[in-house]
Amino acid sequence: MKLVYLSLLFCFANTLFAQDAYHTDLENLLMSQYNLPAGEWLIQNTETGILNEVLNYGGFESIVDISGQDFSKASQMIVSNAGNNPWDAGWKLDNGIALGNNEKVLFVFWIRTTEGTGDVNFFAERQSDFAKEIYASMNISEEWTRYFIPINIALGPHSLGQLDFGFHVGNQIQTIQIGGFTAIKYPNTINIDDLPADLNNDQYEGFESDAPWRLEASERIENLRKAKLTVNVVTSTGAPVENAALDIQMTQHEFAFGSAITANRIAGNNDQNIFYENKIKDLDGQGHGFNWVVFENDMKWDGWESEWFVNHAELVNAVSWLADQDIKIRGHNLVWPGWQYLPDDIQQNSNNPDYIWTRIESRLNEILTYPGLESDKVTEWDVLNEIVLNTDLEGPFSNYQDYVTGRELYADIFKRAKEISPNTKMYYNDYVTMTLGNTSGTQYNTKKARIQELLDAGAPLEGIGFQGHIGDFPNGIPDILGTLDDFYDSFGLTAKITEFDMSSSVSEELGANYLRDFMTAVFSHESVDGFLFWNFWDGSTWLNYGANLFREDWSRTPAGDMFVDLVFNQWWTDRQVASDSNGLFSDDLFKGTHEITYICNGQPVTETFNLVNDESITIVCDNIQTSLENISKPSIAVYPNPAKDFFTIKRENTNEAVVTLFEPSGIKVFETTISSGISEVKFDDLKGIYFLQITTDDGNRFFQKMILE
Repeated sequence: MKLVYLSLLFCFANTLFAQDAYHTDLENLLMSQYNLPAGEWLIQNTETGILNEVLNYGGFESIVDISGQDFSKASQMIVSNAGNNPWDAGWKLDNGIALGNNEKVLFVFWIRTTEGTGDVNFFAERQSDFAKEIYASMNISEEWTRYFIPINIALGPHSLGQLDFGFHVGNQIQTIQIGGFTAIKYPNTINIDDLPADLNNDQYEGFESDAPWRLEASERIENLRKAKLTVNVVTSTGAPVENAALDIQMTQHEFAFGSAITANRIAGNNDQNIFYENKIKDLDGQGHGFNWVVFENDMKWDGWESEWFVNHAELVNAVSWLADQDIKIRGHNLVWPGWQYLPDDIQQNSNNPDYIWTRIESRLNEILTYPGLESDKVTEWDVLNEIVLNTDLEGPFSNYQDYVTGRELYADIFKRAKEISPNTKMYYNDYVTMTLGNTSGTQYNTKKARIQELLDAGAPLEGIGFQGHIGDFPNGIPDILGTLDDFYDSFGLTAKITEFDMSSSVSEELGANYLRDFMTAVFSHESVDGFLFWNFWDGSTWLNYGANLFREDWSRTPAGDMFVDLVFNQWWTDRQVASDSNGLFSDDLFKGTHEITYICNGQPVTETFNLVNDESITIVCDNIQTSLENISKPSIAVYPNPAKDFFTIKRENTNEAVVTLFEPSGIKVFETTISSGISEVKFDDLKGIYFLQITTDDGNRFFQKMILE
């Protein structure tokens, strides 16, 4: 009898724990097709075992049989009521083995909706505080679709059962089916890039070439971003001049196109990188660059007081250099009300609101009036940053004086900042409306509520900053436009995209296509006056290495090409025109600063004008040329490239110029002086990729990437 019992127990255990065909086939696929070693199953290694451990809430979950797929069973989750947040309904598991930092996890699953389009958020989060290893918004269809999602454990270690992962499904009424869900742990010696990644994220809502929003956006751009220029060419007696040749060149957009930068890398500061500095001014090789910037960390309260990367004199130097280039500056930020973003003494005095207010007022007075950082240099500030989720200052100020919630502090900060710097435009900046697919829910509504509180309290709030940290699954373009519509309809305030970047896991092709669509959408919206990246170079980036405008070697990415094409080609004025029989030229041009050049009495004449509203210009000349052939623009040619032993520089003038070669890191490795129209430059013992700078005696600079063999 004992032998029969033991035999039955062995059979039961073998049935319960034996790896099933789905997991065996997946393991073989990963080892043969991706050359991966055998990993450890993070959860059970049978479909039935895994599905029996699923925890769900906010919906009804059941197991259904599936045919014709790699897996045989699926978990079906029915959500009958939409929640205020995605996490109001969920489907989750937890880790069956411990995880250490830098270990890798590959999540594999198939998912579909039974009708229409599903809206879910995949997550992996620490159970104790919900800190996210990954959070990805996903639109899913009725077709079964397989996902491979690799992550690098950054918030560990996670002991047994302490990492939750699965799906938040409370966005809408829907029925979701999840099959073949499993997870494999790999050691920290495995490179994350060696794991398969199939996010199926290239078909965000509105990606189609014939999506309805495209035509509407194009029409709005024509109406919003252009003004009519009329040029009247006459003689000194007032007679119209026909066929007068006019060259009209845009030099800067009215709309803000910019990026976060670091002050230490420019203007001769302590870590100057000549290429970094140059790209700010010259993104396209034609001298066209950003017209706005924001300092990533240098003006933050902690960064300012601790002088993280630059001292105050260096920051002022950077601001002065930018002003000389006619590049405008945003201040970021005055107060970020989370303890971790404030000087340490603020939290240390958390029971003393009078002390904290004194420190806040001192902060506002110091930086808003600091010599060289006044409102003629720093024209707008993020007064408050991310107050939806950073609420630490609310506690000390609840029931302070006539306060009730503690948030009354925020309006007073705005008011005091405006009193100190009345010409500065004041913004509230947050990420909870466009970041990681979030375009609805409690955080979204809380941002609106906070704005309304500020306005009701009389805060001089003049603009809303929408961060745009786009995740692995890009937000739908209609959702972006819907968010802008909603906030503009509600508050009528100026909007600015303040911190756009994309996930490193997004392919270069997707990154370029999405950037095109996102920029087109916001450029077309009447509330938006600017678009700023959070970083633009892989050599100095936050979390988006591989998804910037320039790679680490300064080669331009497809996203960089797309940005240049939109801003300095499709949305740019470069026109050679002639006056009609009435001496007139009239057309709608993109708003911004322009130069108009013509040849009068044999001499080129250039006039600058700012086209913001419809503008009329009269040119008076008795002998105006009917062609522009005599207008010469300075040019420099460098050849051959690649070069061996020497290269030749051909210039139109013979003024003295300094020729310098730099490594991509910005280190100078060669320098010489030339003073002729054609100069041969020899170099010794230099091989690889370098950047050539030619500086003329009038301070102009020419840049070119060189390959030396």
